[in-house]
Amino acid sequence: MMQLVAPTSPTCHPSPPPHRGGGSGCKQCVVEQLQYGCPKCTPVLRCMARCLWGGAAKSRCAEKCDCGGGKPTLADCRGCMSRCKCSCL
Repeated sequence: MMQLVAPTSPTCHPSPPPHRGGGSGCKQCVVEQLQYGCPKCTPVLRCMARCLWGGAAKSRCAEKCDCGGGKPTLADCRGCMSRCKCSCL
């Protein structure tokens, strides 16, 4: 999962403390954030995941999935999901 610093979105609500590391703690954090912390980001993040897993460049996926200036933006969702400190290693 990529980590980028972005301001906290007004669409993000208080959520459980961040989980650190990998494994089930990371997965649970992501699930909780998508369900409770920033549910409006679910379609945006699913779009990004499908696009990236499909082999497209990050810039192309960001352009495709950023809602055309709508809310929440990809930056809003990055900020909200940044509570989960996950490692791909």
